[in-house]
Formats: sequence, structure tokens, C-alpha cells
Amino acid sequence: MEDTYINLKNSFEKVLSEYGGIYDKVVENNDWKNPFRNIISKDIPAIIKKCLNLNSTYQVVGSYGKGRWTSVPWIAIFDSRITTSAQRGVYIVYLINKDTKELFLTLNQGATSVIDRNSDNKEKHVFVGVAGQSNTKNIAALKENAKTIRNTIDGRGFDNDESINTGSVNYDAGSIYYKKYSLDSFPSGKDLVEDLRHMLAIYSDYEKNYYEKNESSVWWPSLTEYDPSINKEQWLEILNKPGVIDAAWGGVLSMFYDFGGEATCKQLSLKYGWEASSISGSCTQFAKYVHKTTGCKLYTDNEKDRYWPILFQGKDASKNEPGGFVWKLRPELKDALKEYDILRFLPKKDSNKPMDVKTVKETLEHIKDYIASRGFSYDDGLIENFYLSLKSKPFVILAGTSGTGKTKLVKLFAEAIGARTGKEYKMVAVRPDWSDSSDLFGHVNLNGKFVAGEILDFIKEASENPEKPYILCLDEMNLARVEYYFSDFLSIIETREYKENGIISDCLVSKEKYGTDNEAVSKYGELQFPSNLYIVGTVNMDETTFPFSKKVLDRANTIEFDYVNLIPNEFSTEVVESLDLPNDFLKTKYLLLSQCADFEYVKGISEKLEDINKILRKANAHVGYRVRDEISFYMLNNKEAGLLKEDVAFDYEIMQKILPRIQGSASSVRELLVDLFKYCCGSNDGIDSDATDYVNTVESMASNAKYKMSAKKLSYMIKRYEDDGFTSYWL
Repeated sequence: MEDTYINLKNSFEKVLSEYGGIYDKVVENNDWKNPFRNIISKDIPAIIKKCLNLNSTYQVVGSYGKGRWTSVPWIAIFDSRITTSAQRGVYIVYLINKDTKELFLTLNQGATSVIDRNSDNKEKHVFVGVAGQSNTKNIAALKENAKTIRNTIDGRGFDNDESINTGSVNYDAGSIYYKKYSLDSFPSGKDLVEDLRHMLAIYSDYEKNYYEKNESSVWWPSLTEYDPSINKEQWLEILNKPGVIDAAWGGVLSMFYDFGGEATCKQLSLKYGWEASSISGSCTQFAKYVHKTTGCKLYTDNEKDRYWPILFQGKDASKNEPGGFVWKLRPELKDALKEYDILRFLPKKDSNKPMDVKTVKETLEHIKDYIASRGFSYDDGLIENFYLSLKSKPFVILAGTSGTGKTKLVKLFAEAIGARTGKEYKMVAVRPDWSDSSDLFGHVNLNGKFVAGEILDFIKEASENPEKPYILCLDEMNLARVEYYFSDFLSIIETREYKENGIISDCLVSKEKYGTDNEAVSKYGELQFPSNLYIVGTVNMDETTFPFSKKVLDRANTIEFDYVNLIPNEFSTEVVESLDLPNDFLKTKYLLLSQCADFEYVKGISEKLEDINKILRKANAHVGYRVRDEISFYMLNNKEAGLLKEDVAFDYEIMQKILPRIQGSASSVRELLVDLFKYCCGSNDGIDSDATDYVNTVESMASNAKYKMSAKKLSYMIKRYEDDGFTSYWL
């Protein structure tokens, strides 16, 4: 055990002495996967568990930040009866000030609901703190709550003054008790562990003497205090609308109903295998949809509108309920769910399999690790962008020079999600002589027999296995004219709509296709566009290929490959296993803009697109409703999964849905390019389209633009116009 104590001391000293310098380099070089992060997220938590021999009630978690590194890394110990998140509740946490090289052991508060105990109304929660945001009200509420807790539990010699300086004003304000360690006088590992045991004793006192006694057990808002005025019949009308209750919203509602009508998201996560944050997020989105479609009034708490009371009442969880907040179905909704037979959407969890619940973001990190383990490196954000493009529309084009890994990306992505080659993944090489769809779907020969095409059996199998994603890769898609052989897909994909039995489309392959071959009719029948089919076309743009029409470009996200890193990452012997993901991971959530619950967000995106459209009209290159809707779907999917920054996501969509359509030699095209470049830069300063050196100006400004990728591409297109008198998105 002595060696373990020494390891704890050495690990903390290493973080204190080196984190500041490494953090600066990580930020400067965008090296977010620097292996130093493992000391915080893996090594120290493992050593603490070994030192204390903690039971399953406690969780030890270390964080260097989510995606980008934080300036205040932490290692926390959560009592799962109280909280399992650094964003809410009270917990023990080590905080590292990278600038002063000091370590703070604290009993602290996260972004937690704090009851205003000075209020006459004990049912209301009047403050929701956010760890990443600071304002006077939040700070005052954290300090007041810390003071109230101190009056109930003894500090056992730990400090409680305001001289604490963790590097975060929120952590400083939320500190209940703390102890400071300096790098130049760091204690022994044994003393560190002894202090931590004393802090655990304080934490135990908090759970027994304060948390259990003071957490409210009153459901709020009360049924008399707030009524959305939606009766059972109206709820049934909402539930029965085509396309409303799918696997996402239906799954969430069925879990609450099956659990008895009231549960924490953590309880549902443990029983049914869904991520707790996905459950709460889906509830909020469904409530917003109900508000939008019914116009029901909202509950206002602390001058803020709340959506979730449309569906639930709430209360703080007790010590016997994992998670921080219990949600209880409103009685009218619960009665409607019973009559609607909501349990048909209930997720099935295999009790014999260990649970591996991942968020979309975590799943994509696993996919990236799988791809990297096979020796391929792609630009930051590309996998997230590829996923969002497939999620928004099941037709994606990967464009770029030969040998940049386009086809390999499709294959590795398919493997990573469990789509097996020859089964759920199929690659078809397009041939230059394809002039109609018969090579894909099939034809009747001179003997009257139907000869199946390249993909007919693949589509039929996808239709018979709707729970699994099927990925079709059309390699070198533009060796033949896409509009000729792919026109059936281009038309039918636009007919998809939600019905009671899921997403359906018009007929993709009719019985007439088989002529008089009754055997083929019996074998294949009429086929629709399966909701689990995803088509990815790879294209090389050179003199041997055909250009794309706007009809094709409007129906796809076109991802350009111009990044190649020939220097391999350090080879790893670690085996990264593929996942076995259901179709819900990629399945389209939105087909119509009216299905989007977050109206204000969609409106904001549409306003940006209208500004862009005003520029595009100068050369008659403006977009229509289809492009608007698909960009909105992409942005909503990104927001809900928390994958890319909003500006980065919108930058991708300008690159993929707007710029590929621009080409020509007219002076109006030149004017369009310059004005669109100004828009992407977010400023007109320093750009004069009449100046002789403005080409050099735009090249230098692109790196500082608001939408960097699009600005860089536009600078290339402008230069090409000046050099050749003609420009195009394509190389």
C-alpha cells in the first residue's frame, strides 16, 4: 500500500508541475489527444480507488475537459446517492490551479439546483447554477448554500474561508470546506490519503445529517399551481400524429411508463441502457414540440419558462434513488400512454450482457479510435461531419483527389458500427457505360427472365432487417452520368415520409421491373427506399469524370477531401473492437421542418441562410427549401448531440450545400464570390473587390474568418477566377 501512496503523491506532483505548460501547447497546436490527459482521467482515479478501497456507492472520475482541455482540471468522488455528475449536487473534488501550481481538496457544489431556504415557498427551486458561467446571482447562491451546509456539519479542521483560489470563481464560491497543497511543500502520499479519508467522513455527515433531511419531497409544480390544459383525448391526438412518436420519443415515454410513471433519468439508464442525458434531452425536445403544436402555456420559474412541466412534475431524488431529480408523468399523459399502448416502444436490454451505454459523442470517439487503429488518420471533425451528413440525409458524396482514403473511410466507418462486408456493407464500382438504372436494379433478358442488378439483393435484405444500418458505397460514382443511372434514387428519396409504421417512400422497384418473370416477382416484390439504407458515393474530379448537376448536389452533402497526413501516428498494439449499433444511430430524425421542435433555433439558421441567399441571387445561384431544410436538420442533429461548435457545423454546411453549386465566368459570379467571402469572414474590413491585390488580401484573411473552411475555399475560387476567367468548386 505504501507504493500506492507514493504513486498518488508523484502523480499529483507531476500534474501540478507540468499541466500548465502542456495545456498551453495543447491549445496552441490543437493537440487535444495529448497522452498527458490519461494521468488525470485514468491514472489518478485508479490510484484513489485502490488507496481507499471504495465500495460501489462511490464513483471516482477525473476530467481534463470535454474535447478541448479545461484550465482547471479535476478529480472528483461522487456519492451516487447524491450525484454522479460534476454539474449538480455536492461532492468531493480535487481542483488544480495550473498557474499557481496548487492543489485544492474540496467539498464542493456543481451546477446544482439550490433550494432558496429563505423563501416562504419551499417547493420552488429558484437557482440553477452553471459551473462554466459566472454572475453575481450564481456566486451569491453558491456561497449562501455553502454557508447553510456548514451550519449543519462539522469541518473537522478543514478551511472554509474565502482565500481559496482554484482558478475558477464558481468552484471558489461553491467550496464548503477545503485544504490547499503547494507544490513546494507537498505532503506525503500517506498524509494525502489521510486528509481524503477525513473529507469522506465530512461527506458522509452531509449525506446523513443534511442531504437526507433537507431535500424536498414535494412534487412541483403542484397540479393546481400549473396546468398545461391538455386532457387525455388531446394527448392521444398528439401521440397518434404520423411521425411524432418514433423510437426516440416513444422509447423515452415508454421507459417512464414502464417504471411506474416516475423515475430519475439515471434509474432509467441503468434499467434500459439509454444514456441519462439522452433521456432528459429527448423529454425536453418532446415538451417543446407539444408547446409548439398546441400553444399551451408554460410554467414560469424564477422568471424563466420551463418546458418539462408540460409532461412531468418533479422533485429532488432521495438517497435511495440514483440521480439527482425524479420526473413524474402528469396524470392525463399517463392515462393517454396506457390507451396508446406505449410499451411497444420499450427498449430491450439484454440482462446477460454488460451494459455499455455511450452518448453519440462517445460513440464517435470509439469509431475514430477504431479507424485510427487500422492506420488511417483523418482531419479533425471529419468523422463527426460524416455522421451528421448521413443522419440528416442518407446520401453523401465524398469528393477529392485519388488516393485520399475516401472509399476506405466508408468501409472503416461501416466496420466500426458493425456493418459487415458482404452483409450490411457493399461496395459497387461504377462503370463508364452505365446509362440507366438497369445495372443497379436489374433487367429482363431476351428469354424473359429477370436478371438482378448489382444492388437489388442488398436492398431487399436491408428491407427485411430494418433494425440494422446498411451502407452502400458507389465507388467513383461520376465515371458515368449520375443523373442517368441514379435518377430513381434521386426522385424516390424525396418521397420519404413518416407514417404510423415508420418511414416509408414511394415504390423504388415496382413489379413491372420483372416483366413476366413470376419467380422474380415472388422473390423481390415491390421495394421501397429502406429507412436503414445509406448511400455514399466517392468521386474524383478530373478530365475522365462527369460533373454533377444541381439536382444531384441539392440532394447530398458533398464532403471534400483535401487533407492527407502521410506521417502515420505511433503504431499501437491495442485492439479496438467494432460496435454493433442499431439503425437508430444513423436513422433520419427529421423529414419536414415542421417536425423540428426547436423553432427558435431553426428560425435563426434560416435567417443566416436568407442572408446567404441574397448574395447567391446575384448570379442566380440561390438555394430553395430543400437545401434550407437539410441544413437545418444537420444543425439540429449537431446541437442535440453536442458534437461541433455551431460556427464549425455551419461552416461545413456552407462548404457542402452552398459552394459546390457555384461556377461560371460571368462578372456576377465574381461579385458573388467576393460578397460571400465577406460574409464568411464576418467583416468587410480590408476587402476591396476593385483593388488589384485583393486576391492576396482574401488569402491572408481566410485564416481568421468566422467560417474558416468556406473562406479558404472561396479564396481559392476567387484566385481561379482571376487566373482563368472561370471558377468552380471542383479542382
